[in-house]
Amino acid sequence: MQATGTTFCKKCLVLVSFALLQLCFSPLMSAKKAKCPPMGPRMTVEEYCEKYSKMAREQMRKHGVPASITLAQGILESGYGSSYLAVVANNHFGIKAYSRNWKGPTVLCDDDAANEPFCKFGSVAEGYEYHSTFLKTNPRYAPLFKLDIRDYESWANGLKACGYATNPKYGTLLINLIEANHLDVYDIPNSTKVTTAKRTLYVTSAKRGLKYVRCLKGDDLAAIAKAYHVNERTLRRWNDLTKRSVLKENDIIYLQAKRNKAPKEFTIHRVKAGESMWSISQLYGVTIKSLMRRNKLVSATVHEGQVLRLR
Repeated sequence: MQATGTTFCKKCLVLVSFALLQLCFSPLMSAKKAKCPPMGPRMTVEEYCEKYSKMAREQMRKHGVPASITLAQGILESGYGSSYLAVVANNHFGIKAYSRNWKGPTVLCDDDAANEPFCKFGSVAEGYEYHSTFLKTNPRYAPLFKLDIRDYESWANGLKACGYATNPKYGTLLINLIEANHLDVYDIPNSTKVTTAKRTLYVTSAKRGLKYVRCLKGDDLAAIAKAYHVNERTLRRWNDLTKRSVLKENDIIYLQAKRNKAPKEFTIHRVKAGESMWSISQLYGVTIKSLMRRNKLVSATVHEGQVLRLR
């Protein structure tokens, strides 16, 4: 009897010890799980846009959120589609479930605090829709919808100012992502990174670089203006062109106004044979008027060997 009682007590002690260990370690195990490591393959920006740009454009049409902003936020917040929230919860925007408007399922992840609840969506499309309506119906983000839909810089900085993210560089991160990958082309209806005419959209290497295309053989300004939804007269003014100007293959055409001075790494230019004031102005993205004023010229005529100040 004594032995049996002793054996029983030992078993009880083992069970109690095991239970205590579980209590001690289970929070740690939960916390570890809640850190939410990446779950899927990391996409390239091109792959992400190919998969989700139509959704972003649909949200722009329905709710007025720039497609470039939606894509940049989706790429950044989801770790290029690889995050735990993106894979497990179809949540590409890091939207938390604290809102009274969310009554659906949730998943827990560590963010500003441990084990915070995040919305779990039935599909990526549902997550995209909720992201747009979340911004549009929340008074905090009302100032954004007074901005020009093509002004992605103000939208990006506005999201940070309105408190979408705690990272002080959030606006800059979005802008850099948009500009490095030309995501703002998705803000233009029916456009892609390469148009139907197979022109490639480029951007100059300078900070806040200028967007431009190179002319195809037999190209004209009207075709370029139509392809990029820009007024032909405006495009002519941006590029110092007249109605009689004839474009040649590989000529640079800017899709926004040129600057008054060249990037700081370019200070002078020595004119080469065959160059004109116009070709030099296009090369550096500087207006002819500012080049003439900076060099105290009364004529736009240049000659080989002449040195022009660019800034």
